[in-house]
Amino acid sequence: MTSVVKQRAAGFTLVELLVVIAVIGVVISILVPLLGRVIESARATRCLSNARQIATAVVADSASNGGRLTENRTLISDTEYITWRQRFRDAGLIGGSARDEVWVCPTHARGAGNGPGSEAGFQQAGFRCVGDVVSSYALNGHVLWRGRLQDDAAVRPDTAIQRPAHTILIAETNRSFSQLRASDPMVANYYGNGEGAYGYWHDGDGVYAFQDGHAERLRFLDTGSPDCRWHNGSDLTADTFVPQRPGEIRPHDHPDWEFLVPDVYLR
Repeated sequence: MTSVVKQRAAGFTLVELLVVIAVIGVVISILVPLLGRVIESARATRCLSNARQIATAVVADSASNGGRLTENRTLISDTEYITWRQRFRDAGLIGGSARDEVWVCPTHARGAGNGPGSEAGFQQAGFRCVGDVVSSYALNGHVLWRGRLQDDAAVRPDTAIQRPAHTILIAETNRSFSQLRASDPMVANYYGNGEGAYGYWHDGDGVYAFQDGHAERLRFLDTGSPDCRWHNGSDLTADTFVPQRPGEIRPHDHPDWEFLVPDVYLR
């Protein structure tokens, strides 16, 4: 009798084994999503760091050009251009041995959205892009000092940005374009295919860096309302689609965005 009791005490019953397996399963089901969130948080932190580095480089570029805001595209011949991203990389403004990694959001690189893109090979106003960087980040097209492919640049100083801590300089992008404008018709007509052109893969947020060098995670709708962070209170470049009326050349919102933007921004 004693030996039988000892054998039972030394082993597990089937019920006990199933309970242990169930407990392990519950623990795993809790830990795996938690681990996923921790990993994504680290990727988002890296993305914020990337955007800050790029914004800092843009500010440095402006300073080295007499305070002029960075141009988006630079003509290198009568038929070809390179983007600001290519020029920055060639000039070593984004330095370090892993400088190309700075251009790509880790979450974006893992398949979020459409993945990082490049303008290389694009045709713009009769010019062909012969140099660009595969990137997750674009300039705010409202604060360029050369709006398009022009030989005579319309000089806009960085001092024109009166609220540097409030004005977006770099936007996380889901498209190949090296600049993005937040005009309502552009949002509706160009980016209404269900994916969206702006970052949304950090729990619905995108990463934005500002003229003063700081970076934030924001939902795209929040960049336009209650106070627009794209125009600095007034458009620095003329909007041929929706010219601003005199009363709008102040902090303003975009209440109609909710009806124009892709569904991905409303989730």
